[in-house]
Formats: sequence, structure tokens, C-alpha cells
Amino acid sequence: MFVRKRRNRSGTTSIVVVDKSGCKFRELKTIGVSSEEKVILELYQQGKRWISSQQGLDMFAVQAQKEEEKQVTDYLLSNIENIF
Repeated sequence: MFVRKRRNRSGTTSIVVVDKSGCKFRELKTIGVSSEEKVILELYQQGKRWISSQQGLDMFAVQAQKEEEKQVTDYLLSNIENIF
């Protein structure tokens, strides 16, 4: 699944969540339509959040979180000077 920005004939942009299976694209959900760039970016982020809520855990996000926790732990332990 991914989010697609699709230009319409009227000049607006539709934000759609799309799934590609096989050789076909299938629209799963239309998030919204706007002609303002700021609103389009907000709708795009909303589409990303919708995908993550539908898929459950993202293995890349979990791995990134583990790496960040390890870096913080290593940093804290390297700054300890005295243990009583």
C-alpha cells in the first residue's frame, strides 16, 4: 500500500491510498481532495497514518526504535564516571 497524489481535470489534487497486487492498482480509500498545497500535505500525512493503522506494526519503525534506544543507552552508560 502507498499514498498517491492524483491530479484531477478541475485542477485539484486527490489523495488516494492505493494497493498494487499483480499488475493492477486498486484504490482502497480516498483521503481527500484539495487545491491548496498545505492541505494536500496534511492529507498525504493522514493517508500515511491510515496505512500504518491498517497494517499494524511496521517492522522498519520497530527496528529504528530499537536502534535509537540502544544509542541512548550506550550514550548514558559511556557518561557514567563513578559508581558507588
